[in-house]
Amino acid sequence: MPSALLSRHTLSHRVIRDPAVSPAIFAFLLFYVSDVGPRLFNAIVRALRSHDRLRQLPSVTKHILLTAFSLSELPLFWALLFGSSVSARRLIEAAIIQTGGLKQRRRYHGLTSFLGAAVASSIVMRWHQRRVRKSAAIKEIESVIDEKLDSHDRSRTIDTTLFTVTAAVDYLFRREVLNRSRLAITESSYDIMSFVASCAIVMYAWFYKPERLPKSYNTWITRYADLDTHLLEMLRMAQNHTFAYGVDNGISEMMEPMCKKIGVPREYGDPSVSIPLPCVLIHENMATNCEMHAVLRFWKSFKGAMLIYLPLNLILRLRSTKSASSIMQRLLLVLRSSARSSSFLGLFVTLTWYGVCLTRSRLGPWFFPKAKPITWDNTLGPALGCLLCGWSVLLEVPQRRGELALFVSPRALGALLPLDFDRTYEWAERAIFSVSFAILFSAASTARMNRLIGRQDRLRLRGMMGYAITTVMR
Repeated sequence: MPSALLSRHTLSHRVIRDPAVSPAIFAFLLFYVSDVGPRLFNAIVRALRSHDRLRQLPSVTKHILLTAFSLSELPLFWALLFGSSVSARRLIEAAIIQTGGLKQRRRYHGLTSFLGAAVASSIVMRWHQRRVRKSAAIKEIESVIDEKLDSHDRSRTIDTTLFTVTAAVDYLFRREVLNRSRLAITESSYDIMSFVASCAIVMYAWFYKPERLPKSYNTWITRYADLDTHLLEMLRMAQNHTFAYGVDNGISEMMEPMCKKIGVPREYGDPSVSIPLPCVLIHENMATNCEMHAVLRFWKSFKGAMLIYLPLNLILRLRSTKSASSIMQRLLLVLRSSARSSSFLGLFVTLTWYGVCLTRSRLGPWFFPKAKPITWDNTLGPALGCLLCGWSVLLEVPQRRGELALFVSPRALGALLPLDFDRTYEWAERAIFSVSFAILFSAASTARMNRLIGRQDRLRLRGMMGYAITTVMR
């Protein structure tokens, strides 16, 4: 009996250590935690705010933990993807060894990794797309509980594709253009320009095309922008030409609750009386001067961000500290890091709204005094704010700029795609994902082999997707 148990234990150990099974298990665990963690955190936060939701928390928690095992969810998708990619690569390598020997296997390791991942990811993605389509009705019910589906009903496959594509493009651009070309472009300037351009697209979509962004992303931006939604709706109506100065198309009634809330006369929100609408509405009566409002807006956003970054950095940096001197050093590092990130977020919000004020009350009337006031409200004011906000990334350390750019760029790319891209061009999405994943998988596999033979790769994968693939393949 003991020998049978030992034999069974040895067999299970060999299965777990198998080159194809081990990455699959680790990928499942990694994406399970990343999928379940935020949903559980949001459920707990909502439960603490409501007694009824607190009573439902056990059932909601059970629902979240079990639904992540669904065949249409990401953990199983990534587990199958890594397991099948490694298996496909090994099959191709076995054929190469039969014809050319072990040296040929090492020589063509990158190519075999690319081909294996491309074939496997195409098959697995097609299977995943079908599973997602079949479970669409169930996910509509789940969205009531965890608010995870996008408002424009895009499937979750498009998010996976966008993050994979941007990580692959980033890797190829840094390898082929920045490292090998003679262009005077540094990685730092590339990260800055990428973040600025991505933020401009995302913020413009938030202003005027919110359906092009995920619902949760829209909610997050609106919360940190700290703006009354009546004013945001007014700017959208100006851009759609349903709002004009000199006439009242129901705008005054729409703006009346905001005027009452911030304590300004009702006439301030009446476009038939106030031409143009005063900037104090954008300031939410925090200040009459645009520059003073920018300072106050920065301070308000900075304080809100510190309440998030400071506890998070304390948990991450002080968990393994023993000596008192080490605690003080890490505490100073936590304060500096939290203040830097909070300043970045505060300046981001400030530049967005100061760009609107700068256009409609400073630069616009000064350079074009004969232009109609609606010109600054319908597009140009918010557009300048969108172009300015991304430059706040200069406050962050260079290492963080690239990560921030890769966090925003998938949303920017998604905002440019047709809303029905993942349904109408399913084959194109599958092909793009397969090639992008194959690039990342090949890069991670090559880096792993180089480490085994004592080489060190200077170029690493970046972003959430790059980090996840590198971690699994390590």
